[in-house]
Amino acid sequence: MSEVTDKPVDARALHLQLAVNRAHSAARAGDLDLAARLLDELGELDGPGEAGEVGRATVVAALNLRAKVHAQRGELPEADACWSRVEALAPDDPDAAAGRRTLAKIAAGRRHARPVVHTGRVAVIAGALAATVAGVALIGGAVKLIGGGDEGGGSGSVAEADKGSERLSEESRRADELKARLAAIEGDRTADAEQRDSALDEVAKRLAMPGVEVRRHAGDVQLVFRTGVFPYDSVIGPEGAEALTEIGRRLADLSAETPVETTVVGHSVAVPGGAPSGGSVVALNRARVAAQYLAQDSDLRLTDFRLVSADQRRGPFPATAANAPRNRTVTLLITPKGPPPTP
Repeated sequence: MSEVTDKPVDARALHLQLAVNRAHSAARAGDLDLAARLLDELGELDGPGEAGEVGRATVVAALNLRAKVHAQRGELPEADACWSRVEALAPDDPDAAAGRRTLAKIAAGRRHARPVVHTGRVAVIAGALAATVAGVALIGGAVKLIGGGDEGGGSGSVAEADKGSERLSEESRRADELKARLAAIEGDRTADAEQRDSALDEVAKRLAMPGVEVRRHAGDVQLVFRTGVFPYDSVIGPEGAEALTEIGRRLADLSAETPVETTVVGHSVAVPGGAPSGGSVVALNRARVAAQYLAQDSDLRLTDFRLVSADQRRGPFPATAANAPRNRTVTLLITPKGPPPTP
């Protein structure tokens, strides 16, 4: 297993490490069915994915452990397949090389797989998580080759059992550390999500006003004007100008307590002979004009706003002839500054 460090680790990598620790402990305790089930729940382990080097080391450890469990259960082709995948990820891995050599000897008839029972050592071996089946021993996290009478017992097995017990204690400590780190990450995410939800609720409450529809989403608050702000081109109507000026004042007050980012989205309606999609200069000009009204009676600056053009097909209201006047408008996206929402 990979060492626990102080470097930031993706939560998925910690989940994987914790699952492998549990499977390893189950295998050492002799519960191969539980170990196999825990490993199967991890799904296919072809590479580290997005988890970086920590993930790579954990994937290698999981595949090695899966190979050992297969070997202990007598599933030698499956064990060889797992070790083959380990060698693809870590060509110099000693466990994979040793395991595949042993399986090759068994397949060639040069070594006979057989279960081994160390008389009088049952309690010691169980405590050390060293159950042996099908000619492969899980002691100290490596494969011990057993069979053909060429491996002895005696004091060596006791020393290995003691070493296995120490490793189990170390793995238990690592598992506890992983649990604590995972709990801390989840706690931080929960706190961030609660803080963001509270900020979004405050934004929605402070910006609610007549003539404006407040649409509360997971990551932002969208303000939609119930009637079109621009009667034609980028000429603003009096009601729209008044509403935007008032929203600008409220945004300035809100930003002093809850920092937010405001995106002004200009909308336009597709016209015969014009581009049916891809945004338009008219829509972008509408966003610029709206930003001027948002800033004129507040402490906000034009550079405080992000101006974008929406696709002609993505108006705030369905693209029908009846809704065309309402879609000659702008919408505002208000996003609290801080950590993004958890997927």
